[in-house]
Amino acid sequence: MSDEAVLTPPSSILVASDLSAQSDRALARAIMLANTWSAELTVIHVLASELSWPDYDERPSWRRSSDRKVNIESDIRADLATFPTAKIRILDGEPGAAIVDLARKEQFDLIIVGESRRGMIGGGATLDALFRSAPTSTLVIKNRPRHDYRKIVVGTDFTEEALVALESAASLFPAASLALLHSFDVPYRSLMSDSPLGHEFGALEKETIRNFIDRAALADSVKAKVATYVEHGDPAEMLGRYAADNRVDLTVIGAYPRGRLFHYLVGGYGPRIVERVVSDVLVVRPR
Repeated sequence: MSDEAVLTPPSSILVASDLSAQSDRALARAIMLANTWSAELTVIHVLASELSWPDYDERPSWRRSSDRKVNIESDIRADLATFPTAKIRILDGEPGAAIVDLARKEQFDLIIVGESRRGMIGGGATLDALFRSAPTSTLVIKNRPRHDYRKIVVGTDFTEEALVALESAASLFPAASLALLHSFDVPYRSLMSDSPLGHEFGALEKETIRNFIDRAALADSVKAKVATYVEHGDPAEMLGRYAADNRVDLTVIGAYPRGRLFHYLVGGYGPRIVERVVSDVLVVRPR
C-alpha cells in the first residue's frame, strides 16, 4: 500500500477553456465526470494580458476588454446548457500560471484541459506549468468523450507515485478494465533472449510487477483482473503503442519528478508521453 493519499472521486473540478474545438472536448468530458461524481464544476478562461488603454479609447465597443469578457462568458454559458450550475471565471494573465494559481487558492480536486498543438490551453508552456506546478491531478483530454472510460493503462516505474496512480485509477473508474505496463531499455537484450540469464531475468520482471500489484490497496478481486505487461524499449513509445493497439481510453501515470515516467512526460529524456499516446492522459498527483 502506498504512503500517499489516493485520488478519490473529486468534489470540485476546474476545466480550462479557450473556446477552441479541443477545449469543447475537455468541457464535454468535464461535464460527464462532474455528473458521474456529483462534483462542482468551474470553467476558467484566461485572457492574455493587454496594455491598458487611455480613457479616450476610440476602439469599437465590441473590442473593449469589458465587453469582450461579457461575450466570452455568454459563449461559455451557452456551452454549459446541460450543466447550468457551473461557475465561470475569466481572468487576465499567463494561462498556465493563472490556472495553477486559481487551483491552489480554491483547492480544486482535479484540473481538466484540452490538448491541442495550437491555442492557449494546449500550448506546451501551459501543460508544462500544470505538470510541474499544479497542486492537484491534471487530466488532458485528446479525444471526443463518447462514453465513460472503459479501458485504462497505468504506466509504472515501481515508485510510490506509480502505486498511487494505479490505486487512483481503480478508485476513480471502478468499472473500467485495468492494464499495468512497465517498460525500460535493456542494453544488449537480444544477446540474452534465449539464454538462461534471459529466462531468469524475464521471471524476475514478472515477479516484480506482481509484487507491485500486491502492494496496492485494492480488493483481491480487482488485483486479479489487472493485466500486466513488461516491455523493453522507450516507455513513451511502449505506452503509445499499447494505447493505440488496444484502443485505450485513458493512460494514467504518477506525477512527482522522482518517478522515471514523469521525466518522460515533462523532461528531455525522449518523446513526451502526452504526445505519443492516442488516449486521454491523467497525471495523478498524490494529495
